[in-house]
Amino acid sequence: MSGGSRISDATWTAFTECIRFIVVPTVLVNLITSNYPDLETAFTPDLEVYIIFLGLMIVGASTLETANRPGTHKRLLFGLTGIAFICLWTFVIFGGGVANFRYGTYFVRFDISKIVYIILAGLSLKGLLVIQTFHDNKQAAHAEAMKREEQESAQKKPSSGARQRRTRTYVPGFATFSKVAFEVTPDDSVGYAPPKTSAEAPFKECPVCGAKASLSEKTCKHCGAWFR
Repeated sequence: MSGGSRISDATWTAFTECIRFIVVPTVLVNLITSNYPDLETAFTPDLEVYIIFLGLMIVGASTLETANRPGTHKRLLFGLTGIAFICLWTFVIFGGGVANFRYGTYFVRFDISKIVYIILAGLSLKGLLVIQTFHDNKQAAHAEAMKREEQESAQKKPSSGARQRRTRTYVPGFATFSKVAFEVTPDDSVGYAPPKTSAEAPFKECPVCGAKASLSEKTCKHCGAWFR
């Protein structure tokens, strides 16, 4: 419930409670006392003052109860306070359950105190309803707050896939390198040939003795023959 809605509900509650506990009772008391001046109770001399004072307390408590959010301790406090003032207001209206009526030489005493106590007990039971409503709304508000916190934490926490993509994109490591072994290409396959050793170098053979000699030799070392 929004703040504007609670304010409008509180205003309407103040208006209705004022009619119920101040205006209507005051009019009825004036009619009864004017038509039956011999009817007396313990609160008759100042009955209108009690009605107005306790009625204002009831209106204030009910208005503040409606203005506060359900499930709060303030709403619970004002709800129980309003019930307490309603019980006291009822007790004063009925004069404590005892009324005296004098008609000429006759004197009549009415004692309905037990009925009044039963009415007060019934009104007090509303306090249990206020407490139960407080607990229910408090648990619902707590569950809603926990759910909202979980949703916010889930939105702030990045997913595992996003973390992996961010790691591969911005922080490359050795794990991204290829694991295939390198193949070395032989030198002769790319046009390079190593120099030949002396054993593989070309030679010439002596036509006389058949001895081998290097190309730079002009005569055979064994027989002295000349090479062509």
